[in-house]
Amino acid sequence: MRAQFRQVCENIAQALAESGASWEDVVQTNTYVTDMDAFFQCTEIRHEFFGPGWPTSTTLEVSRLAHPDMLVEIEAVAVVG
Repeated sequence: MRAQFRQVCENIAQALAESGASWEDVVQTNTYVTDMDAFFQCTEIRHEFFGPGWPTSTTLEVSRLAHPDMLVEIEAVAVVG
């Protein structure tokens, strides 16, 4: 999950940059994981990307995601301007 978590954050960073936004513009996230214990091993990665001021967030453990190899999915909402 750590590798997937990092990749998802990198994907979000790219989408933010292409939209003229940054992590500082993120106001809410919804995170879906297949293993909550593995998620708790990713907190420093989250801190690396979001910094000390994390947005409002919800994390849910689900039985599976859209593809059987997926372990984490993050939905981020950013407000610009």
